[in-house]
Amino acid sequence: MPVTDVDAIVVGAGHNGLVTAAYLAKAGMSTLLVEARSAVGGTAASERFADATVNICNCDHLTFRTTPVMSELGLADHGLRYLDLEPSQLNIAWDGSAPWPIFHDIDRTLDALQALHPGEVEGYRRYLKAAIPAVKLLFDAANDPPSLSGLARKALEHRMRGVATMLRWSRMSAADIM
Repeated sequence: MPVTDVDAIVVGAGHNGLVTAAYLAKAGMSTLLVEARSAVGGTAASERFADATVNICNCDHLTFRTTPVMSELGLADHGLRYLDLEPSQLNIAWDGSAPWPIFHDIDRTLDALQALHPGEVEGYRRYLKAAIPAVKLLFDAANDPPSLSGLARKALEHRMRGVATMLRWSRMSAADIM
């Protein structure tokens, strides 16, 4: 198809490009999606590693599931299904210490941390106390077009919980937060 015959060109068929192209096509636009790699999906794709099929970036799936994209694009009708595993993540340390599992249930995660790395439990509890309200606010606000008034409205809906943490952490590196 000649480029002049399309309404929109989306460069990159990672998960963001795929979603963008799908919304444009759903809106009736003739859309051309181009990708340099031999596979689409970007960090939503799976790759072979160490004799296993692994997801490149699981955190993007966690974020994606807080958005309306799956239902708005009818992705379940096209075969998208999530299999929630326990533990949901496994943190492997470079120093060879015991891997630490993260479960969907916070208490179960804390129990595992207590058994494997008891000196880290209180610090992780403090982190969760700050992080959970900020993440809930951020995920809720992320589904609306960005504006100061919109963010202020969400902050009020959340009774300002998480606001100070979100603002403070927005100016810090991940290492400083941890």
